[in-house]
Amino acid sequence: MCDKKISIVGAGMGTAEQLTGLGSRRLREAQVVVGAPRLTEGLSGELSGHAVLASHRTGEIVEFLNKEKWTRAVFLVSGDTGFYSAASGAAAAFEEQGWETELVPGISSMSWFAARLGKNWQNMAVLSCHGRDVDPADWVRCHGESFLLLGGKIGVRELCAALLEGGLSDCRLWIGENLAAAEERIETGSPEQILLSDTNRPFGSLCCAVAENTRAVNAAFCSFGLPDSVFVRGKVPMTKSEVRALSLTKLGLRPGAVCFDVGSGTGSVSVEMGLALKAWGAGQVYAVEKKEEALELTRVNGERLLGNWKGFHVVPGSAPEAFAGLPAPTHVFVGGSGGALLPVVEQVLEKAPGARIVVNAVTPETMAELLQCRKHFRFAVWEMIQVRVDTFRTAGNYHMPCAGNPVCIALMQNPQPGEGAL
Repeated sequence: MCDKKISIVGAGMGTAEQLTGLGSRRLREAQVVVGAPRLTEGLSGELSGHAVLASHRTGEIVEFLNKEKWTRAVFLVSGDTGFYSAASGAAAAFEEQGWETELVPGISSMSWFAARLGKNWQNMAVLSCHGRDVDPADWVRCHGESFLLLGGKIGVRELCAALLEGGLSDCRLWIGENLAAAEERIETGSPEQILLSDTNRPFGSLCCAVAENTRAVNAAFCSFGLPDSVFVRGKVPMTKSEVRALSLTKLGLRPGAVCFDVGSGTGSVSVEMGLALKAWGAGQVYAVEKKEEALELTRVNGERLLGNWKGFHVVPGSAPEAFAGLPAPTHVFVGGSGGALLPVVEQVLEKAPGARIVVNAVTPETMAELLQCRKHFRFAVWEMIQVRVDTFRTAGNYHMPCAGNPVCIALMQNPQPGEGAL
């Protein structure tokens, strides 16, 4: 059995009230206590009669401990020993020097801050920005509720700036500074409001944040059909979730695809194309739209859900004229062609004879155009289905179906030699 034992004690936010009962007992039993100056100073009332080294450098601490014949020591770490803590690295260093180590958990900044806000934290997505090259906007964009440890290059001001630049101006922030201390400060508001607060009274370096994003999307691309509520819509028509999922599945995107969304509307299809290609790491999306309100919504939804991804392009103008100067597409979705479906398809095939094309049609006129396209271009691959999605609403003790409009989904392609169809 080892005759030297060091307890690595989570000291919470660094006050005696933050210590657990076991942590306090280990301090009383110790001959020597080491830890960062902020912790040894904050717990100075508990350390009388102990040898103390105020340092956070593991090498310096090990050298200090080896100079004397101590057998019981405590190493103080902030927060909890298992939450972005120096505990694991320090434990390995102490064990190499013949010390038996023990981890004594403490109260993390996350659990303390969540309690102060009256929030549960089990579903929060955790990101440490301290000393790491991360994009907090990408993180918040993909999670409904996030906890962020701030520090290093990303403080409160940088967090707010990143969220505003990333199109997340309507998310809500809670900022905690100097938690559990007499000068504890907690503020809430939009990124813009928090920036103003920081201008009037700058936040210090000991800060954390909770971010709430009601329009979060899953970070990892799994399948198509995001909820309609994710998108800012206004009065512009939008391809509904279920029809969008079927249409994009028929389209059969692949990594590196060059996609056109013709008549992008709110940009719901463009954005889902982009999410897939962004997750795969290669591809481009060109959202073509002639109406000003729809163009703006496509931009807004693209910024909100794709952030600064460079593969998303909003192209103003009517198709097919707006195709001039665009690269040859591999995949084309047509949600609206303004009665010009035949010339749109013709121009696509001139640019890319093997392009895979999916068209949505709601009116008989557009369906007639689809049949004209089939006859005129003699597609080797042709599928045409009609779907209707019914939803249910509650009516007292009953559930009543609400009929949706039928939508025709057509797939067409002339695979080129060596390409093949999906």
